[in-house]
Amino acid sequence: MKHTFLFTESTWSAKGTYYDEKNKPVEVTGESFITHLKKAWFLDASITLPGENPLELKKGYEIVPFNQDVTSWKSENPAMGTMLGSFTVVEDSIISLFSSQKGDFFGTEFFTMINESEYVWKGVLYSQAGKISSWSVTLTRE
Repeated sequence: MKHTFLFTESTWSAKGTYYDEKNKPVEVTGESFITHLKKAWFLDASITLPGENPLELKKGYEIVPFNQDVTSWKSENPAMGTMLGSFTVVEDSIISLFSSQKGDFFGTEFFTMINESEYVWKGVLYSQAGKISSWSVTLTRE
């Protein structure tokens, strides 16, 4: 199985459900852009929570290109600080574990391949006090 998400420069549209700390669901849309440079790959993702005042959640990863089935990534977040994580390929999934540099926030994400142009992205984010959010989103390559 050859993964396309992360491994191919692409644009992906996102559609699914975001859950807040009380597990209240909100339908979301968004997109992700993957760019490859020689020494780093970049994943820029955004999801929009609708409402009277729509909220756009953005995340930018700087990824060390995969050497085998594991690599590391880094992201700067204004609210949480520097986030550090890893990606590991396991069969049909790319799994990420991450935490803030200070250890205040942590979580996991799963990108499961349905086919070359579709993945399901699921994840959860925690603080020391408990769950902050979770999500289940379908990514479709444009």
